[in-house]
Amino acid sequence: MKLPMLSRLKISPFLFRLPILVYSSLGILYWMVFLEPGMGDEGLMAQYLDEARDRGFYWLLQSGNFSIPHAFLVFPLTFFMPSYLSLRILSLLGTIFILLFLKRKHQLGGNTIVTHLLFYLASGSFFLGTNDNLFVCFLVVFFSEVVLFISRQSDRISGFAWFCLVSAFFTREMAVVYLPLIACMTLFIFNSSKFRPKEAGLVIGSVAFWIVLNIPSIAHHGSLSFDNKEMAKQNGITWPQRQYLSQLYATQGIIPELSHVSWEETRSYLEKNGKDSLPSSTFDSLVFDISFTWKEFWKDFLYLIYSGFRQVGLVIFFPFLMFITPTKENQAIRLIGFGQLLQMLVFSAIIISYIEIRWLAPAFILGILGMDLLLKSREGKAQVDFINQIVLTALSIYGIFAYIHLIGNTRTWLETFF
Repeated sequence: MKLPMLSRLKISPFLFRLPILVYSSLGILYWMVFLEPGMGDEGLMAQYLDEARDRGFYWLLQSGNFSIPHAFLVFPLTFFMPSYLSLRILSLLGTIFILLFLKRKHQLGGNTIVTHLLFYLASGSFFLGTNDNLFVCFLVVFFSEVVLFISRQSDRISGFAWFCLVSAFFTREMAVVYLPLIACMTLFIFNSSKFRPKEAGLVIGSVAFWIVLNIPSIAHHGSLSFDNKEMAKQNGITWPQRQYLSQLYATQGIIPELSHVSWEETRSYLEKNGKDSLPSSTFDSLVFDISFTWKEFWKDFLYLIYSGFRQVGLVIFFPFLMFITPTKENQAIRLIGFGQLLQMLVFSAIIISYIEIRWLAPAFILGILGMDLLLKSREGKAQVDFINQIVLTALSIYGIFAYIHLIGNTRTWLETFF
């Protein structure tokens, strides 16, 4: 459908980009300087780093509570600054890396996708002091090169990309949730006869490299080292059990939505109702109660679209947008759209207390790259670009007022360290 009035409007791109730049600057300021650390995963990781400074780096490796790739990057920073700040500085550097890497690899400088990417990266979760940012960096490198490969801008996947893919699996256990998308991408590469013995050897060597570095944890705990949340409190209870019970209670109105029950409440429930009263794994959660799974799937999917729109704008609809915009010459656009939709469906299907949008960052960045290809293609619609800029500008203006309110009512936590 043509939008002639929009296409005739002559508005300086700077008028669109200025609110996004202000929003991004305020976002970095709030998340790096004003948001008090110590909550959730960030606080636990800071505690582990503080203890590692006293007991040595080897203790951190064998503790089983810290992912090894993250440990090697963040631990040296703790000798120069507090652990909380070390974690956030590393996340800031990772965010800058994503922006510069994609800008250079995909030649994003000549269109509005750079500001779109900047808008999303400033949404906040990228600056939290956890290993999520490093996990996203690793997957973005691999996904980025796959996009170049399937769009015929590159004839191979680099060794660095394969190393990053393997590293992602040693950074966060959540990498297994991305296995459907990764499997589809790898199958496409394999079918294109571009997966050579050299690449296979590199993947095997990368796996061996990280396993060797995990030997201290394997020797002491019999498992790889990941961020193990509140391990001392679990006593055999799994996160899927706690998350499933949280969603049950939220549905019944016992606890608010977007909250968790405690480990103690989960333990009491199991003791009262039996060990089989809650699913112990993610897969068990899917088949434990099919009707409940189906209902929660649609609720989570709609929540994902709503919350995702606030953080990534029009890209949340990219999997559907590609079907109404002809893309006969570029199969990459449809493959990317399918990949983003696949991950949205996978996350929606997992029964958890709520979906954290930051978990889908690699999929959403994949969608942003797909939007870039769409706008560069001959079928790319100027109206799509225009509407996308209007949406991002409106969201940025709303975010500016929100950040000003938050900053105005918050005392910077850095004052406690200096």
